[in-house]
Amino acid sequence: MPNETSLDRLRRFALVIWSILGAAALIWVFLLVADSVRIIWMPLVFGAGLVFLLNPFVNALARLRIPRIAGTFLAFFVLAGLLVATGFLLVPLVRQQATEFATALPDLYGTVVKWLEDIGERFGIELAPFLTVDNIAAWIQDPANQATIQEVIGNFGSGAGHLIRGVAEGLAVLILAPLLALYMLIDLPRTKRMAAELTPPGYREELVFVSRQVTTALGSFVRGQLLVAFIVGVASSISLYFLDVPFWAIIGILSGVLNLVPFAGPIVGGALAALVALLDGSVAKALLAVVIFTAIQQADNHIITPLVQRARVQLSPMVIVLALIVGGALAGLLGVLVAVPLTAAFRIVIGHLWRTRILGQSWAEASEQMIEVTPLPDRIVGIRRRQAAGQQRLFDTAEHAVVPVVVGAGDRSEPEVEA
Repeated sequence: MPNETSLDRLRRFALVIWSILGAAALIWVFLLVADSVRIIWMPLVFGAGLVFLLNPFVNALARLRIPRIAGTFLAFFVLAGLLVATGFLLVPLVRQQATEFATALPDLYGTVVKWLEDIGERFGIELAPFLTVDNIAAWIQDPANQATIQEVIGNFGSGAGHLIRGVAEGLAVLILAPLLALYMLIDLPRTKRMAAELTPPGYREELVFVSRQVTTALGSFVRGQLLVAFIVGVASSISLYFLDVPFWAIIGILSGVLNLVPFAGPIVGGALAALVALLDGSVAKALLAVVIFTAIQQADNHIITPLVQRARVQLSPMVIVLALIVGGALAGLLGVLVAVPLTAAFRIVIGHLWRTRILGQSWAEASEQMIEVTPLPDRIVGIRRRQAAGQQRLFDTAEHAVVPVVVGAGDRSEPEVEA
């Protein structure tokens, strides 16, 4: 008969197994429910992105004694003004280059056909009869190919259904995301207080500390990615303009937008620029375009991103690629957009629990091991200290008592990271 120690171990083992099975069941149920209401996730994610983007501006206005509601509306007006001004600057240029692309499309098709013919001649394959418009039309009208054509049409119909759903999700994002962000920004302080009050007192300080680390890292990631995407888009457009590559604005804008997905912007932009340069008949321009986008990517990885994203969670390229693959397989475009920040948040939480519960580290030590903080330049630090001193004198003159909120005590104090 087993002794008491063996029984205890068996019970603990059974508890762990049942906990894992229960967690897996809960995740499965959550995924089913999330899939049934998937149309709300895209507006919610973009709304949260707007909150991370605008919250520092709203907080700065609140420190200037502007009511939070007024500051939130002012932040949205400023953002809307910037978007409208950008649209006025870019839309005519993009429209002009799109028209030029449509005009040049027959010539581009002829160039591609000539390339294929040259490649076919090198390998002893005659492709010319298959690439003319008349032969393509004859192939389509051939009854022997009707089954293949119907299958393609059927797949297109399925794709059209996905396209309609994508358009509906896009409209939902345009309408619901700003509204959700507006309400979340206004109620953010009260939501934080309510979440802290609902937490058991024994875990409240730790939960507030970890959640602050997560929100700091996510806010830095969102604002940094947007700023980096803007820098990459501008640098790509200017470089291609001086390189005299056709459709330089469209390629630069695509590079900037796709840079929101790690590794995608410079790679896709460089490939498009090289292809357009080759179709334009310049191998030298194609090689220079590849060199330029490689330099932009290296500058982004080693200079721009570390300076822009002051609080970063270090993730290896392999982890980022795996996260993008899993996110895309589970939730498509939405999964690709949120894969990296969710992985970073998961690493912060799991890393904190492991280092504090298993390794015995303090909260600050665990945070320093997971979050890399780029210090501000000394000049900016001095300006912020003078502003803080001026605000303190103003509050003292008005006889206001400012009591700082301490998250932890002793070695559990939070590192000075700007949210």
